Amino acid sequence: MPPKLLLKFHAAVIKEIPFDKTPITIGRKPENDIIIDNMAVSSHHARILMQGANYVIEDLQSTNGTFLNDKKILNSALKHNDNILIGQHTLTFVFPESVQPEAPKPAAPPKPMDSEATVVMTPQRQQQVRQEEAKPAGGPSAAGRKELAGLLRVVDGKLEQSEYQLTTLLTYIGKSDTAAIKVKGMFAPDIAALISKRPAGYLLTAVKDGYPKLNGKNLSGQTELHDGDFIEIGSIKFLFQLN
Repeated sequence: MPPKLLLKFHAAVIKEIPFDKTPITIGRKPENDIIIDNMAVSSHHARILMQGANYVIEDLQSTNGTFLNDKKILNSALKHNDNILIGQHTLTFVFPESVQPEAPKPAAPPKPMDSEATVVMTPQRQQQVRQEEAKPAGGPSAAGRKELAGLLRVVDGKLEQSEYQLTTLLTYIGKSDTAAIKVKGMFAPDIAALISKRPAGYLLTAVKDGYPKLNGKNLSGQTELHDGDFIEIGSIKFLFQLN
């Protein structure tokens, strides 16, 4: 079965695109194979082509860049379930045939019989083992562990809300009507920044390079967010917190 792309907007699938030819071009102009009509997308933004046995995504010197699994790339091989971020849209590459089966794990050596273990253990060691077995699996740190949730608190400037919970996988910031956090102003870009939620934490991406500031410095590309970071977009200043 040939690969296909799932075109998504804010995690909602809006189109399924099978393909059996390359290259496939992606951009805002109608001559592209995949047309994404959004001002954050360049006229000819990116393309997918074959290099050897691999499908490869290649950025075509776009204005706002092409991101693969939250990392800005120029070109990179594609794997099953990879996510390509272009502007405000995500293209998920679906090609199960590219997944290699896992090599079988070597069999574990047989455990010694209880009688053998008892012979080599001192009474003190046997008591220690019984105490360890009585503890809850994973220990107290694992039992009390829970995922941290991000929050943007407005500390300077005025928006519709004083704080924003970062509960979705992608949170766009800008003056566009499609942005989850709307920043008003004549000079604010349609989409200025993107915050991506991952199991390991949160990433801030400068959709418009150099426009957002992180802790007072202009940001280009992508960086990890830490509790207590300050993000400035135009006249608005946010405090990032982990709850």
